[in-house]
Amino acid sequence: MSTAPDNRPRPTFGWRVRHSWWLLFSILGFGCLNGVGFLYIGLRARRPEWWIPGIAYLVAAWAFFVLASNLAPESAAATWFSMSWLAVWAGSLLHACLINSAWLRWRAGYVPWHAEPTVALRRGAGFSPPPPGLAPPPGYYYGPGPAAAPPGPPVEVNTAGPEQLAALPGFDPERVRRVLAEREARRGFGSVEEFAAAATLPPHEFVRIRGLVVCAPAPPRPPSPGRILDV
Repeated sequence: MSTAPDNRPRPTFGWRVRHSWWLLFSILGFGCLNGVGFLYIGLRARRPEWWIPGIAYLVAAWAFFVLASNLAPESAAATWFSMSWLAVWAGSLLHACLINSAWLRWRAGYVPWHAEPTVALRRGAGFSPPPPGLAPPPGYYYGPGPAAAPPGPPVEVNTAGPEQLAALPGFDPERVRRVLAEREARRGFGSVEEFAAAATLPPHEFVRIRGLVVCAPAPPRPPSPGRILDV
């Protein structure tokens, strides 16, 4: 619950009439509902001096009404209770008219909670980041990250051992053994494409290792011994 600034426009006559509807409980309730209006404005404004009399008016009016109804109409007690009931009705109506102006003043300054800006928004509205020269660099709080490992030399497919071949993407032990057996049978590969064919690499796997391998020319085979003819 809060109040609006003092420079708000003054309420119109129609606004005052609309927000005085709670007086109908005292006017049309015939004493039986006179306390309902007091309860409404008292609980709405959180003012005990309004809702406590509302409870008293309700209890007194209903007590006098019930007592007068259970007695003979011509008895003096019934007349006394009826007059007391009317007095409570008239007193509550006068009381309601006297405090209606205070209720209208409170209602004019009332601002719903959902219409108020939050504290976080009000505090953050004027925030601006510091100049670049005043902001510490990221390394001031955090140490340098790990350096990237330098790329190793490409694998030469005609001289690489099992460990080097196993380090290539997609090369499991079975593929490494097959490549080594083919290289031994062919006495070396003539190109990287031959190496990929011997490893039965799919096209997408061959693209992954294309820049990681090289193929040097295979060493020449030694001449096979032949027959020496006498001339």
